[in-house]
Amino acid sequence: MVGAYVLYDLILPNMQQDIKLRYANEEYSDSLLSVVSKACESAGNKSREFLNMAMKEAVIQEYIKRNPIPATKPYPRKKPTIFILNKENVKRILKAAYNSGWYLETLLGLFCGLRKGEISGLKFGDFDAENRTIYIQRQITSNPVIPKGESKIETYEVIEKLPKTDNSYRRLRIPEAVAKEIERRRTLVDANKLQYGEQYFDRDYILCQENGLPRSTAAMNSALSK
Repeated sequence: MVGAYVLYDLILPNMQQDIKLRYANEEYSDSLLSVVSKACESAGNKSREFLNMAMKEAVIQEYIKRNPIPATKPYPRKKPTIFILNKENVKRILKAAYNSGWYLETLLGLFCGLRKGEISGLKFGDFDAENRTIYIQRQITSNPVIPKGESKIETYEVIEKLPKTDNSYRRLRIPEAVAKEIERRRTLVDANKLQYGEQYFDRDYILCQENGLPRSTAAMNSALSK
């Protein structure tokens, strides 16, 4: 989604038409990035990253002899503001989440440090009740569908992907309260399986809709905002 926006809305509209690749040197790239960076706070950083990937590939394909982008002016990424919850705020969140249908997901985020996509990707098979552990080995994301040659999102599809990095694969000990909530969720899911019968999509997800399909990231975001 970001790549399509950077290419079709930022870089291409601001490029000189029909410029030869060999003339896209440091000076030209700096001039282009200077214009593009005015679009928004992150435009310079993302456009430079995009151009760097493109030029690296151009070197590999032997269209040019060297990548000029590392020599251009950097546009540092703004560091996000991190808010630390105190004990009272944690209690307020848990109290609000308890009857919302998202209590287990809130516990997994607060006390196990899981990303939202990792929570959505958890399956009952990842849960070891005897040793009270969970194994993180996948994530669920909302993947934007963008028609070729455009930058606008047509729709979103919920897909299963590998974890974000190699270090994201991990086995975690979980608190007893979390283990109990997983068993409660299993009971609820089993009841839904009986209710839906052959119409149930059994993919073993802990976090799922009543019919077994995974919930979207947007649904979790909405619940957290509330």
